[in-house]
Amino acid sequence: MSRLRPFLRTHWRGSLIAGGTLLATLVGASMGYFMRLDLPDVRALEDYNPPVMSRVLAVDHSTVATFAEQRRVLIDYHDIPVPFQQALISIEDSNFYRHTGIDFRGIARAVISDVRKMRLAQGASTLTQQLARNLFLHPKKTITRKVQEAVLALEIERQYTKQEILRYYCNQIYMGHGRYGLEAASRYYFGKPARELNLVESATIAGLIQRPEALSPFKNAERSLARRNHVLSRMVIEGFISEDEAEAAREEPIETSPLRRVENPAPYFVENVRRWLQDNYGSSSLYKEGFEVRTTLDPGLQFAANEAMDLGLRSLDKRQGWRGVSERVAEDEDTETWEPASWKMGFEPGHVVDAVVTGVDKNAIDLRIGPYSARLTSDAFAWTKIDQPSALATRGDVLRVRLDAIDEEQLVVTGTLDQEPAVEAALVAIDPSTGEIRALVGGFDFERSEFDRVTQAQRQTGSAFKPLVYAAALDQGWSLGDRILDEPTVFLSRRSPDPYQPENYTNTYYSTVTLRKAMEKSANIATVKLLNEIGYDAVIDTSRRLGIRSELQPFPSLALGAFEISLLELTSAYGAFANQGVLVEPHLISEVYNRDSALVQRFEPGVRDAVSPQIAYLMNRVLEGVITDGTGRGAKGLGKSIAGKTGTTDDNTDAWFVGYTPDLAVGVWVGFDEPQSLGDRETGALAALPIWQAFMERAIELLPLREFAVPPGVTIVTIDRETGLRADRRAGCDHLISEVYLRGTEPTEYCSVEHHDLLHFPYPFQRFKLNEQGELMVPDDRLREILDDEISVFLIDNGRRLETLTEAGLFSIGLAIQPPEGREPLPAWVVERFDTTEWNGLDGRRAQVIWLRR
Repeated sequence: MSRLRPFLRTHWRGSLIAGGTLLATLVGASMGYFMRLDLPDVRALEDYNPPVMSRVLAVDHSTVATFAEQRRVLIDYHDIPVPFQQALISIEDSNFYRHTGIDFRGIARAVISDVRKMRLAQGASTLTQQLARNLFLHPKKTITRKVQEAVLALEIERQYTKQEILRYYCNQIYMGHGRYGLEAASRYYFGKPARELNLVESATIAGLIQRPEALSPFKNAERSLARRNHVLSRMVIEGFISEDEAEAAREEPIETSPLRRVENPAPYFVENVRRWLQDNYGSSSLYKEGFEVRTTLDPGLQFAANEAMDLGLRSLDKRQGWRGVSERVAEDEDTETWEPASWKMGFEPGHVVDAVVTGVDKNAIDLRIGPYSARLTSDAFAWTKIDQPSALATRGDVLRVRLDAIDEEQLVVTGTLDQEPAVEAALVAIDPSTGEIRALVGGFDFERSEFDRVTQAQRQTGSAFKPLVYAAALDQGWSLGDRILDEPTVFLSRRSPDPYQPENYTNTYYSTVTLRKAMEKSANIATVKLLNEIGYDAVIDTSRRLGIRSELQPFPSLALGAFEISLLELTSAYGAFANQGVLVEPHLISEVYNRDSALVQRFEPGVRDAVSPQIAYLMNRVLEGVITDGTGRGAKGLGKSIAGKTGTTDDNTDAWFVGYTPDLAVGVWVGFDEPQSLGDRETGALAALPIWQAFMERAIELLPLREFAVPPGVTIVTIDRETGLRADRRAGCDHLISEVYLRGTEPTEYCSVEHHDLLHFPYPFQRFKLNEQGELMVPDDRLREILDDEISVFLIDNGRRLETLTEAGLFSIGLAIQPPEGREPLPAWVVERFDTTEWNGLDGRRAQVIWLRR
């Protein structure tokens, strides 16, 4: 009392205000309690359903992403750890277990503090009052709200136990960084469930409640540490811990869970999930109802996809050249103090980060990267083909640097110059047996572009479409050993007034080829001819059965992937080959549960027989050949049971590789959003296959290779690789392979010397057949047409111009000319020489020359 008198004499007006405020609060609370002031019914807590974040889970049940207006995870009372309960009560409401909703002693302390400051600032709210305010009232500080808060607190205490109130509070209160409730805060700050919090961690989180953002250990470590220590002191005062325990805790640092560099490892995948949930359940439910969405995502494969995409695109981008500096430090900023937001995410070897140029000399570029310094010599930017550092950058420029190593003692890093790729790419990995999408990358950077190039983009596929043509042919009875002529050809169609004249890559033609060789070498002409043989409808029908929904038109260019298809469609179609001909609808979501862990929906994918198991097995074997002997040889080192196909569109605009094992179908597309050339030689084999291969190297570690299952109804025959006929070593058939056939379609004819000799003829002659005497039967008018119209073929008779020919092999095949009807047969011609030489009369062009003798 002796201390109070001087205070009252000095602050008599304030004392009157304080007394009046306290009296008003008590009277108001009493009146409000009996009159209820038209307040909400606190019994609504019995149906307490606060907005709860929906969680997206991977196959290992790790959380990939959340959707929320308030990031909250509900917790039961028995999961609230005792150290946190004690810390919370000590710092927020020391009389929690003694009051009935209002702490009159606390109100008195707060009133005196408010009088001193001449404003309503000091909080005196109990945990129950805070709960009432958070659930039912506005946050503005007024006398009316204080009265309402007190009345509601009294009513809550009357209706519910202390344990129930504590549970409601720990689920409702804001904890900073968008996290609501103890469980969400515990996972965010310390990476663990709340029930595992220790004393130090509990005191840290309890200390946040007063000002969550300002006291965050991520934003202000020193203030957070001081607040935690204050909580520990309060716990000693309240008798929850001893001074020795508090002192030991004060010595410990706040070891928070590190902020993840990429909080969402699969943003394109998650965005597809979000759109599906919003379409099926609505936006409000998505963000408030606390769905648990169990997806098909494999975190290990997704990480591998992210890494393969980043490395592959950066490698391709460097081949396209240095584009120059795109950012500089502002004129009014100092290079020694400038700091981009990206530095807050930390530094690790392998990361590509911003670096500010602090100096340039004739030997190197000096950089500052956060607390580190770096020096880039010519080796670090050799790929730019710029020799002088001063020609590359000046002080104040901001460069992108890949960190190779970090010396924490010297605060020095080593690295190489990098740049953000301008080109885009996409990758999707599907389990062919279930249709489950295991990994999905829709572009280089989700923040740069949310457009998903796996599901939303449709692009020409080039040769990656060819397997669907060959599957249709096999389905119609063709075999991989059947032959077709690959030569320059002009295709006419009734559906188009313009002739179609495609070319083989690098203008290389293979003459008579088996279907296997045509696929392995990606022979364009042979494939279009095959399309003409089996018919457009057969290819379109097979494509539809394999899940291609995009528009396809009956034109010759269909064989070469001229029509636009999504990466997801094409990869899924290849997956049917891996799955013995069965197509399973690709999907990202397995199950959806509500906040009470009750099953809401289980996804049942569509399943259908696309091709027979036998046709699928033949496709597996021929696409394995693409890897071992064809355009996909870059992936040969991965092992057996790897099948796939490259694809490149005109002018190298789109690059594809789609491949698979028995357990995983993976597709990669590379290109620009606005179509333009990727550059010379940037084919599917160079631009897309390395990304696919880098991903599969990691995937094979996670999913060991199995062999493709062999179905009944197929047989294996040893054939001559070049002619597709049964092998006979006595006839010089030394290029043998074991080819797989549908039983009943295997060849019966054996290869011969004449068959091999015929393959050495220029391809215009290979369209004709040998008769029983081993003579090549050529109609007279066709021979004249060949000799007149094929600029690369010349008739050499009676030794004329012999001096221009080099020595070549001798051939014994007779050339029997079939005369027009009614005329006598002409004497047979014998091919004595065949050569490819420089022909002076044709401006030095190389010409194919045959020498015939009667």
